[in-house]
Amino acid sequence: MGHTGTSLIYIGLCLDWAAMAQMDLLPRPTLWALSSPVVSRGADMILRCQGHLGSDKFQLWTDEEFREEQNASWQQADFLLRNVDDLKDARSYSCRSGQGPLWSEFSEPVDLVVTGAFLKPYIWLHTSDSTLYSGETTTIRCGMSRQTSFQDYNFALLEAKSLEPLQQQSAAQTWVDFSLPSVRLEDMGSYSCIYYKNKVPYSGSHPSNTLELTVLGKLPKPTLWAQPGLVVAPRANITLWCSRPKLFSLKEVTFTLRKTGIQIPLPQKTSADLWTSFCLPSVRPEDTGSYSCTYKEKTGSARESEPSEALELVVPGSFPKPSLFAFPGLVVEPRMHVTLQCRQPPQTFRSGLIFTLLKVGAPHPLQSHSPAGTSADFPLLSVSAQDAGNYSCFYHERMSPYQVSELSEVLEIWVTDALPKPSLSAWPGQEVASGTNVMLLCQGPSWSYRFILYKEGSMNTTQVEAQFLLTHVTPKDSGNYSCSYQPGTNDSLRMQQSDPLEIRVRAPASVPGNTVLISLSCISFVLICLLLLACICHPSTPIAGSLHRESLGRFLCCPCVSHCVCLPHHLEAPTDESLDTEVAKNTLKEPSVPMAEDPEGVTYAHLNLKTLKKRQGDPKENSTEPSVYATVSFD
Repeated sequence: MGHTGTSLIYIGLCLDWAAMAQMDLLPRPTLWALSSPVVSRGADMILRCQGHLGSDKFQLWTDEEFREEQNASWQQADFLLRNVDDLKDARSYSCRSGQGPLWSEFSEPVDLVVTGAFLKPYIWLHTSDSTLYSGETTTIRCGMSRQTSFQDYNFALLEAKSLEPLQQQSAAQTWVDFSLPSVRLEDMGSYSCIYYKNKVPYSGSHPSNTLELTVLGKLPKPTLWAQPGLVVAPRANITLWCSRPKLFSLKEVTFTLRKTGIQIPLPQKTSADLWTSFCLPSVRPEDTGSYSCTYKEKTGSARESEPSEALELVVPGSFPKPSLFAFPGLVVEPRMHVTLQCRQPPQTFRSGLIFTLLKVGAPHPLQSHSPAGTSADFPLLSVSAQDAGNYSCFYHERMSPYQVSELSEVLEIWVTDALPKPSLSAWPGQEVASGTNVMLLCQGPSWSYRFILYKEGSMNTTQVEAQFLLTHVTPKDSGNYSCSYQPGTNDSLRMQQSDPLEIRVRAPASVPGNTVLISLSCISFVLICLLLLACICHPSTPIAGSLHRESLGRFLCCPCVSHCVCLPHHLEAPTDESLDTEVAKNTLKEPSVPMAEDPEGVTYAHLNLKTLKKRQGDPKENSTEPSVYATVSFD
């Protein structure tokens, strides 16, 4: 590639980057401290900069001055600060990310507080007892000792172990109160506090003594979810995950999985993590049921949490599958009502069953009913595009062992403002020869009621089938085609058209004009040769008498005839000997002339003009001499 092409590409890339910059395609990154922006003097800490997708370089700035740059391939970079100092490192940090020649805006600043510069403050609880019941209100006070200019300081309430800031306040006097209204179990744990300068450098005091806060009551409930889903085939494996809230007071807990109707708990697991998993291998229909999980402290009071929300697990297969119907139909307009009806198969006739409606992709069953009859209605009110999708249903017994039917056939519900766009294809292809048959296939949903074919500049074609046959196409059939479909009998309800498809019909191959002219000329020349030859062989013809024999002879020596030997004029053909004798006599009287060999295999003949003159002078001899015809052949 030449220098000009390379320059143009470079200019194009620069313009592209400039356009991206104008469109603000490089959002500002996020900067935070691991694990807290409050760090002890002499410790190591990490500042992490998270950029937008595609970021490959990062810069760290301190008090609006460049400090460090890194290249990274995972849209983030970690900047390590070793042996932090309250004078050098206790400052305001920000970062920015880059891609190519562009840089993003700066992140929100992070103020790094380094403790250990001042004496620790005091901390105490306003209530007489550090043990509270859930819902009570308390206040934690943090104060400094004899600071003359307290206006230059802020206070921070910290989680004692991680030093994570929970609340911050500016100092109006030498102490501040941190309020904990309506304490929850999540508020139980260890607290400390610090005070620090509100200007650079952000030097802080030593952390205060630790304050233990205990909240009585049940621990907050965990969350339970299933992977890969709530409806699984028999003999499949399923994993149930139980996760708990983050509580500073809890170090290690015991998770328990429970199933409604079974007194003995399912497997238990002890973990210091916030979640754990329970695997149910090779499930059976008997495993269908309602599941929940709890956790409890392993030490101390061994309090247990409230149970999680119930999770309905379905393993179908015991009973025959039901049928699912939609009223008024599968395709509805927005804000209309649809009723899905789940029916038992006729041979079942069981009462007291629970019917459940499922939607593919939904984490939980949509509706459950226990009707008196053999079917259940599930209304979908004022539908929107979010209600479009695949639905199925099943039924099961109310009591253990929870025998469950197979899933019904999937029913696809469409909302008109969410209908798919059709597609148009051609067979055998978009470019065909004239006279060929072309099949245009309009592909839409299987329930499409009618299909419409459009051609640019022509009338539309409507039919029930999705295949449109164009027979014996000509170049006039070339053009852009598209199609659409009707979801129902309402003619006014038509979907958007497919993308245009260009059909090109090649014109039939024509014979070149020069070839036709040459062919006609050759045929005419051959006919003239035949006519003149006939005149020679029949001297009585008036035309032959008027022509000069010698000129005629020269004219007939042409590549259009293969032999210039005449056959007898009378009915009895001469024998081969008489012909050979006559030819031999003429050959002796006239010197032989060699015949040229045509490269195309044509044989040329030479007429003996002296022999012709001799016979013309002797009519008597000429009348008894057998006439000679020429055998002319055309290949």
